Amino acid sequence: MSLLARQKDKLLILGAFLLAVGGVVALQLLGGSGGEPAGTQRPPVIASQPREFLGVSLQMHHPEHTHPYEKIVREIARRTRANTLALVVHGHQEDATATSIMIDLRKNPSDHRLREVIRYARSDDSANGKPPMKVVLMPIVLLENPKHNEWRGEIAPSDWDAWWADYNALVLHYAKIAQQTGVEVLMIGSELISTEKPQAARWRKLAEKVRAVYKGRLGYSANWDHYQAIGWWDALDVIGMTTYHDLTGGKEPTVERMVKAWKPIKAEILRWREKHHPHHPILFTEVGWPNQETCGQYPWDYYRAQDKPAPEAQANCFQAFFETWKDTPHVAGYLVWEWRTAPWHGTDPETDTGYVPMDKPAETVIREHFRAARRKAARTRPGSRPATRPVDR
Repeated sequence: MSLLARQKDKLLILGAFLLAVGGVVALQLLGGSGGEPAGTQRPPVIASQPREFLGVSLQMHHPEHTHPYEKIVREIARRTRANTLALVVHGHQEDATATSIMIDLRKNPSDHRLREVIRYARSDDSANGKPPMKVVLMPIVLLENPKHNEWRGEIAPSDWDAWWADYNALVLHYAKIAQQTGVEVLMIGSELISTEKPQAARWRKLAEKVRAVYKGRLGYSANWDHYQAIGWWDALDVIGMTTYHDLTGGKEPTVERMVKAWKPIKAEILRWREKHHPHHPILFTEVGWPNQETCGQYPWDYYRAQDKPAPEAQANCFQAFFETWKDTPHVAGYLVWEWRTAPWHGTDPETDTGYVPMDKPAETVIREHFRAARRKAARTRPGSRPATRPVDR
């Protein structure tokens, strides 16, 4: 073989090697390699304090301009001592295969009304028992006519490009409102499991687009069993996750049993965070158990035992959660799922078997924990920053 031929072979081998290395790096940067992506040690753009967000979620299902959202916000503040209001807004798509998402104004408040509620929540109405509150805004996708019990975690549109165009528009729409009103945290998605790994590059791009219009903190609400599969947490500021773990295996939901069940779950979450995202705090985005006897085993299934209320079991679930997580330094807070959406919604513990803790023993557990956490924060962080940030006018 001639010298020239040998040199050509070396160049070809070197070129192939560089292409292979470049491909691996590209996959890691895009979060598509199956492992943790490069750059996961990058700190969040905006830091969070431990237990900064002691919140309750309110789904905004009522489109009427006269709907008394402010009354509900006051009710949450007075009865739970929450310092944070998580407002859940909705994008609707037909089913899991649909490519279009719409903001249905027959089921969602207008942008003007949403701005009013956010501004009220962040204002000082202490005369009526509502001090200034932080706000988390979380758009989620709802399926109008799901087939075969499908849900948003299983979406598989026939045209991903079309779906993402609509989803980007949805999130950016609410990002602009969040910036205009001073929202502290914007969740850019919730439990969209089928997109999280294969569509990682699109999630990174969306986060980049959102940061161009919204200057607050960004998060995402991962399903309780899928937070480790997400390779783009470093593009956000907060690691959000739900809490729908099986804590009883069908046994009696005592506080002692569930605290014991939480121990290995907590250890794994903190181990994973310390290894992959040590700068990112955890925000529990859906802390909730239905008022049903199966709540400790199937907390995600609020249809399972609607005829079997169990208010003490629901309270025990909250007590076990707070005992497990209350003094964990890397937890930015928790958002209770959820509060009633209208003053006329019944909350009788013997008939109201959904997630709403109002008028049930769980409400007392939440209030006592939030009150204690706020007192502790006031003692340990006297110079903490106020619940405000610059907004667009």
